[in-house]
Amino acid sequence: MNEVNQSDQPDPYGNIWITSKTRMQSHARFAFYDLLSYITLTAYSVTLLTFSVFESHLANTIIGSYTSEISIVLSVSILSASLIIWGLKFGKTADKHRQCYLALQRLYNDKKARNDEKLYYEILDKYPNHSNFDYDKMLYTTAYCQKKSVQDREGVVKLDWKGCVKFWLIRAIRFAVGLFVIFLPVLIFGFFYVVL
Repeated sequence: MNEVNQSDQPDPYGNIWITSKTRMQSHARFAFYDLLSYITLTAYSVTLLTFSVFESHLANTIIGSYTSEISIVLSVSILSASLIIWGLKFGKTADKHRQCYLALQRLYNDKKARNDEKLYYEILDKYPNHSNFDYDKMLYTTAYCQKKSVQDREGVVKLDWKGCVKFWLIRAIRFAVGLFVIFLPVLIFGFFYVVL
């Protein structure tokens, strides 16, 4: 098995193992997006509710004459965000990636079946593809964090320093965007607090 094999020798079935581990990363990412979207929509709904409760207190402020319009914009924004998140189907995509990596693991462990390369491609045809970020994360996690060797048919697969820099840069950008999206209601509360 690829996890146990610490030599630099090629693994003729390494592509199956690598794809399986990468799809695990994809599953985790989409499951996180699913949870994050629920938390964010809940926070936005609380923001709208809070705004509605304190709307009468805002009548004598700078935004007093616009409270109805702001309430409508917030309501439409939450409705639109709900529809977009529902359309993205993060939970279903996470489940598809899970089904894919489980099928690939069964194929990898079946010594007779894994010789038939056609089965590998049949499994891949049924499920969505993973992103390059998920592949880089799998390499980074396995090679750097777990100190395990990753081999495909040609030998050891490594993430060079440029790949590491790109991985961490994309990860930092995703983290920053995620924080902004989550804390947007807090920024809105802060705006209203300053205005009051």
